[in-house]
Amino acid sequence: MVKASRNNLCPCGSGKTYKHCCGKKEAVSIESLIDREVAKCMQDVFSFALERYEEELAFMMSGSPFQGLPNELETSANLLLTNWAIFHRHVDDKGMTIFSAYMRSRRRTRWRPAVQTHLKRWDEAVPSFDEIIHIEDERRFLVRDLLTRKEKYVRFLTPEELPSAREGDVLVGCLVPHGDEWTYFMKVLPILKSGKDRLARALQAEWNPDTKTCEVFLRESFPELLEIAVHELLWQLLSEKDWGDRDQDDVFRELKKKEETTSSLVLSEAAFLWRAYCEMDEPVIKNPAVYAAALRYLASEMAGREFVNMEKVAEHYGVPVEEVEAAVMELFLFRTELLDDGDDEGENDDEWLFDDGDDGDEIWFDDGGMEDGDELDRAIEEWLDQVEELFDCEGWDVDQVHRLIDKAIRTWKKDGLLEGVDAAELRKELEELVWETFAERGFL
Repeated sequence: MVKASRNNLCPCGSGKTYKHCCGKKEAVSIESLIDREVAKCMQDVFSFALERYEEELAFMMSGSPFQGLPNELETSANLLLTNWAIFHRHVDDKGMTIFSAYMRSRRRTRWRPAVQTHLKRWDEAVPSFDEIIHIEDERRFLVRDLLTRKEKYVRFLTPEELPSAREGDVLVGCLVPHGDEWTYFMKVLPILKSGKDRLARALQAEWNPDTKTCEVFLRESFPELLEIAVHELLWQLLSEKDWGDRDQDDVFRELKKKEETTSSLVLSEAAFLWRAYCEMDEPVIKNPAVYAAALRYLASEMAGREFVNMEKVAEHYGVPVEEVEAAVMELFLFRTELLDDGDDEGENDDEWLFDDGDDGDEIWFDDGGMEDGDELDRAIEEWLDQVEELFDCEGWDVDQVHRLIDKAIRTWKKDGLLEGVDAAELRKELEELVWETFAERGFL
């Protein structure tokens, strides 16, 4: 049987190229090696930001709108905010960003040329709110921008499967170019599919395409847009919660039914207040619509937006205004007492929100880290470093390259690392990687 070319369609009929299908079992992909180092480069840029600009970032975080949210969500949102600051927040009067400072430092020279090629394009980074259209595999998604409706492929530079990401979910993060595709810098936050339409409407309401492009809008307004997205996620999670009491559930269902177009910033405030109130006071509820109306009115005051007249909100819910007023006072006094006790609702309490005992609905918080690959991948990385050091000292020699490849393959075979790997294909992969690396360094 004639062996398939790695760039042709795989004979198995999957529709993928051979190297991205059955050929994976026979050769180590050059891309995986570069991807691993690009991921390490991201970590280095992030570390540079924390080391050199700690005060600037701390000052920015002091005004973070995510303080008081459940710890897991607050940490994730603040990490996304930091990623945005690295690329788009000016740190001097000349418009320098943390990333441009990194590029002027000596640290960027530690990366091999193939990685630096990616790194040089990261000034094109742009925050994104993208719907997952298709999950091609665990590392490659087709997504569509909620604002421009443009589609693009994104890759995750991590070997782990991402089971909680589903088609229809929205991914929030900072995209950087990665060849002909894109990848997320360090962190991505998923918004559940159920919140996609509400989030899209909220983003569209903030953007005026007649005054600025989408990319400019996202770069300038990301902190405010991220706050909208985080509260939309909170609202969707809270909407699916079982409150454990029929009357309490009825209040929440009434709020959801009547407030389909109200912003998630207001609704999440209402939900947090209702949860805290029910846990502490266990109210006797005669008419769920009264409490729902009171929550809607008071949540607007708490969020500082979308204010409503008490008479109109009572009319909207079909209940007497006097009963709404009494419920508002009841909830207001409870919240005042809660704040006086220093125990704001939801603060430092993740388990009730994120642990349902149902792994299928677990929200996915990706920390952007890279797990080590298999032993052969690590061996190849170490070998490439040794080859670079050798030629830095002794110059370029084609015969020497072949001898080093021969020695490496013999060693790896002896160590049992080439089981199931075609040595001839591996040789071609190593040659291509070495030629690419040293050609860029001027040896060819």
